[in-house]
Amino acid sequence: MRVNTLQVAKTAAIGFMGILVLHHFINPDINPGWQPISMYALGKLGWLMNMGFILCGVSFSALGVFVYRHIKTPGGRIGRIFMGIAAIGNFLAGIFNADPMDTLPEQMTGSGSIHAGAAGLLGFFILATLFICVQFLKQQHLRPFKMGVVITTAVVLIAEIIMMVIMGIYLSGTDGILTPETPVGGIGRVVILACLVWVLVTVAALEKARLRTNFN
Repeated sequence: MRVNTLQVAKTAAIGFMGILVLHHFINPDINPGWQPISMYALGKLGWLMNMGFILCGVSFSALGVFVYRHIKTPGGRIGRIFMGIAAIGNFLAGIFNADPMDTLPEQMTGSGSIHAGAAGLLGFFILATLFICVQFLKQQHLRPFKMGVVITTAVVLIAEIIMMVIMGIYLSGTDGILTPETPVGGIGRVVILACLVWVLVTVAALEKARLRTNFN
């Protein structure tokens, strides 16, 4: 029996979001204004945050598998490849913890370096949303269900641009080191949550398309 990859993507996305919210209560000493979510893996019940990253990777992977099976267009192929790369980044982030916030660049451990590189792979997910969104605009069987996907894709893209601008402004004055004066933690959380909401909205749209059309 074939696994329902859309259900897996949705369940894993909700699981990640629940873990992230829970950690704000478990680790109130971690400042969400400037400290990234990676720090939760170093706090109380840190293993739970590791599982959260892995769940995020599972969500991206499952949706990518569905796209692989059912959206066999050039744009769909590119989108699923980018989504797979982003999934790998989350798996790596779940396996390799970040270094503590006060770690200098020259003192980073191998685990911290891998985690930092893995976090950067989330950018491929942003690209994947664009390519998959285009399929909802172009493919006749997907077009009736495009609205939510288009809106959430725009939200993800805008949030990512805002984060890049904020990071460019504040990190340029601290040589790329996060400090209480670099308020990037909040917008980072907005970006990752926007990505997971995009997954949920896209899954819902694909489920409707599969039920109401001859989309197999």
